[in-house]
Amino acid sequence: MPKSCIVQLPFPSSHDPDPHLSSYYGDYDRRFRALLPEYFIPSDGLWEMPLWVAHLTALLDTAGIDSVFRDLSRTSAEPDACSEPLLEATTPGDLVLMSPLAQNFRLALEVAKHLEHAGRRVVLGGNMAPLAPDGSVHAVHRGQLDATFVRRLVGLASGAGGGLEKPLLPGLASERITWAPDYRHLGGYEGQVPLLRLNASHGCLYQCSFCGDAWSKQLTLVEKDTLKQEVDELTTRFPDTRLFYIGDKTFGQSREAVANLLDVFQDRPGYRFIVQTHVMQVKDWIVDAMLELGVVAVELGFESADSQMLKRLNKLSRGLDDYTTKIHKLSDAGLKVVLNMMGGLDEETEAAHGQTVDWMRQNSSALWLFNLYNFVPYPLTPDFPRLRERIFNWDFADWREDVPVVYRPQHLSPEASWDLFQEKIAAAHDIIRTPMTIPSSSAQEK
Repeated sequence: MPKSCIVQLPFPSSHDPDPHLSSYYGDYDRRFRALLPEYFIPSDGLWEMPLWVAHLTALLDTAGIDSVFRDLSRTSAEPDACSEPLLEATTPGDLVLMSPLAQNFRLALEVAKHLEHAGRRVVLGGNMAPLAPDGSVHAVHRGQLDATFVRRLVGLASGAGGGLEKPLLPGLASERITWAPDYRHLGGYEGQVPLLRLNASHGCLYQCSFCGDAWSKQLTLVEKDTLKQEVDELTTRFPDTRLFYIGDKTFGQSREAVANLLDVFQDRPGYRFIVQTHVMQVKDWIVDAMLELGVVAVELGFESADSQMLKRLNKLSRGLDDYTTKIHKLSDAGLKVVLNMMGGLDEETEAAHGQTVDWMRQNSSALWLFNLYNFVPYPLTPDFPRLRERIFNWDFADWREDVPVVYRPQHLSPEASWDLFQEKIAAAHDIIRTPMTIPSSSAQEK
């Protein structure tokens, strides 16, 4: 059977970073490391391991398809420079698997052209893959990495082509993940990454129209023994990394997933965790579970203080007062609250923006940090079909979360939308400049 080559593409340098956002993240980094001094930003290469590589490696193993890995993250972002090592690592008929983001999507298509011409079979996945022109690659995968996907890869290895898409039904998936990611291709990242990413579940049951993860529609649980196997490998391969980011899109959607994490880590002291969740999940048992696990920071999506706007965007909420209560509940428990804030949304108005900034300032005592993004209409977001006709910039190098929007919002010009995002940056920067009280270690460690 033909073998496969898993590829991590390089990212072209981000030109002209926004100076206000860069200044903000400089102070962000200092505040973050004051609480978590073991955290660092790698001086070269990726900030995190490409986790999808470990998942795909394990799935290919289950199908009996040999795999090699080519990490091109430090390679020149030129088609010839990227194609040469991939042609050397493969032979005609082999599969080449790539998961490009917007910034390197054009590069992926150019590399694919070279590879397809030389008889390789290129499979694209990820949130940009649906925009690949017909015939540009052997196959496009739209969906989760699972056993069904690998069975279809076996078919591709034998010469079949076309799209790969598994219909998803909303709700809790009947099948569970019983295979653990395999990190053998990622051993070179030891000592090079500041945190490890771990999932006890995959997918999300919420359907926010602006979210690039809402396509999953369902929640798939990882079996506890499988989770333990992954943690065993991670802690063996990366013994000096003690910070975990729990990649579950919403911590607490499944009580079983939370219980599995607690069980797996109960005899592993000294680890600390960052989780993300939905405001609707912030309940007493969740807060207790976070404290028991060793969570230090909780990320919450906060797109707007305008509850009616969020309702139109299919973001479930009990209103602003409930949100305010929830962030103070987390803060009062000793957990650091990080708001994932998004500008550039289609429904935003100047009034909604003003309400949001006022709320940020009024509740600054309960807010530790802000992750700031400007909306990008990725093709897997539920809103993409509705917004597509209003996208005016199809240069994917500009599909970035730190530059003005590439589509025309309903109520604002792109320029006015960007000005409001700048005001959010300024408000967030003012808040994180205030002195921070670090809780005692006994309140944060298991």
